[in-house]
Amino acid sequence: MSDECTPEPFTVPLPPGFTPPMPLPRFPGDRIVFFRPDEPETSTGEAASGREHEDIMLRRVPSGIAMRYRAAAGGRGLTHAQYLTALVELHARIRAAADAGDEAARAVLEELGLQTVAV
Repeated sequence: MSDECTPEPFTVPLPPGFTPPMPLPRFPGDRIVFFRPDEPETSTGEAASGREHEDIMLRRVPSGIAMRYRAAAGGRGLTHAQYLTALVELHARIRAAADAGDEAARAVLEELGLQTVAV
């Protein structure tokens, strides 16, 4: 790139017989446009650009749990991301209570397989 902050267009030849897994967006001149993150991830998986949000995909969630999750988020007027954020924060607070000596909280977390782990 001519300037580190300004991306410039480039052309990448496709192998003969390449068939994309899904229809790709077309733009004038029959070009395909791809978007890439501003910066690659670090070795810890965090975006070097300091992105505030990230997309995740959950697979093989049991149907009943998925329905309860969507209903719980929608019933509270939250997006799925907002509800997941609240659940992660709830877990952190209960974990802190358990680590501070709350035996009931510790027992519930252990029953759910959410014991303290070092990450």
